[in-house]
Amino acid sequence: MARSFCTVLAIFILAIGARAGPSQTDFGDPAEPMVVAWAGREIRVWVRPRENEGYLQLARRVMAEPERYRDIVEYNGNRPVMLGRGVAFPFAAIKPALRGEALRALYPGDYPAERGWVHRVAYPSENLIQLAEAFTGSKAKFQALAKLNKLRNPDLLRIGTELVFPLEWIPEELNLQPLGVKAPLTLERDPATRRHYAVYTIRKNETLYSSVILRFTDREFAEEVRRMAEALVRLNGLRDVQHVPAGSKLRIPVEWIGEDYLLQRRTSRLVPPRRPAPKGQVSAAPMHVIVDPGHGGVDAGATYGSLRQGDITYEDEVVYDIALRLKRRLEALGHRAYLTIEDPNQKRPVAKLATRHDRDEVVLVTPPYRIDHVDVGINMRVYRIESIFRRLTQRERVAPENVVLISIHGDALAPMLRGAMVYYPDESLRHAEFRPKGRVYRLRKEALPAYIRFRPEANEKAADLSRSFAELLMEGLRSQGVAVNRRRSIRSFYYREDRRTLPAVLRYSRVPSSVLLEVANLNNPADRRAIRDGAMRERIAKGIAAAVEQARRRQMTLAMGGPGR
Repeated sequence: MARSFCTVLAIFILAIGARAGPSQTDFGDPAEPMVVAWAGREIRVWVRPRENEGYLQLARRVMAEPERYRDIVEYNGNRPVMLGRGVAFPFAAIKPALRGEALRALYPGDYPAERGWVHRVAYPSENLIQLAEAFTGSKAKFQALAKLNKLRNPDLLRIGTELVFPLEWIPEELNLQPLGVKAPLTLERDPATRRHYAVYTIRKNETLYSSVILRFTDREFAEEVRRMAEALVRLNGLRDVQHVPAGSKLRIPVEWIGEDYLLQRRTSRLVPPRRPAPKGQVSAAPMHVIVDPGHGGVDAGATYGSLRQGDITYEDEVVYDIALRLKRRLEALGHRAYLTIEDPNQKRPVAKLATRHDRDEVVLVTPPYRIDHVDVGINMRVYRIESIFRRLTQRERVAPENVVLISIHGDALAPMLRGAMVYYPDESLRHAEFRPKGRVYRLRKEALPAYIRFRPEANEKAADLSRSFAELLMEGLRSQGVAVNRRRSIRSFYYREDRRTLPAVLRYSRVPSSVLLEVANLNNPADRRAIRDGAMRERIAKGIAAAVEQARRRQMTLAMGGPGR
């Protein structure tokens, strides 16, 4: 329906409610869409006309300067207005509030952050001049934005490039900020800086860490929580993080507030329906599971506890042992499992974890790569995963939906948090291309071809399938009595120094169902004590295997034409 307006690279539809007041957008009833897309080198908006509406009436409803409606007549090739055919408007010509609605529809993954409004380039047509005009109202900010974002070549924006627009440069009329915050927070604006703050009143016996940061933000990593606590101390003129008197009104930058406590503006995005697998002969086809134990070699990962206390715990030792247990269970169920790394000194699970850091792990590329460098080790994993996926789907004709990537890790959250969490790849955080350079890669068979490319439509499908598998994973772990994070156990991103990001194995995986499982918070004494028990590691492996088995049953249901889950 919307595609009849124009063939465009990407289309999003906004249904905007009827006018309720002078500050509301006026786009008629929810059945009337606005279509926004990149067309050539500009953002263009198509508006569906109402009955008996001509260019002048459309201009009064849509344009910031309706008296210039003749420009729109010319822009549309002097064609008459017809019902069912969209009328095109340059993005800069529409009302500011509508421009904000259009930007939120076109870029649902953009978000406000401590550094400013964060935009991730999503389409090949994007250019900095048009983005400067779209987000700041002026093309003149082009050079300043290029300098601020340290762009070597501002004329070439690669998909996945992250751009920051200072909040004070963004006109308030775009309404890109949230509508407000939920109780017990209140919202206030500093007229001098034009920044918005959430305000919370500290109660007796409440702390800055658990009562403010962990409660109201999406930050849970220990170093991120400490950084934010120190920033709040400075912002609110506190003595230190330990001395926050009851009754203190704390100002928190609204950009830090998690989605659970924000009142968001309503936008609607046309999401393609899930496509069931083609009907055909149904068989109990095995799942093909790529098992990726995190870290290894020179990188022990999260390390907590002490030799003196007898609970020294290395993340790489924990997750490798779980991976071996999982591989054994999967194969017993008739599935196929493929490890990304191998420890030549450990062929089977162990009852007691090592008390020293073993550095012998290798990535199973050809020839094997001993993990002597953290970044190279990660990139080698990506090539190993891609090689397995390519061989299964191309040479062995395995359905992509029957391939799963499970990367196993141990968390390093604030010590008061515990339980398993799982991450799946948000499509807005996927990169367009993976192509590390260096002789170390050229020597490996798996690194040919040298680059891996990703398509937007495949990324969207992967996000959907991965989240679905993540839900099965949490169900499987709960069924085995494994502690699960109570706040939000399934996530599509995490914060590192105020940036939303994902682990590289998720950003660069073409496997449709890809997840990263944090089996426990190793910084929590109870979690650390539990994970050191071989019986708990076996229960985790059993829970993961149960999720894979459930995924197989779901695929069988879809193949028979059922709805799945």
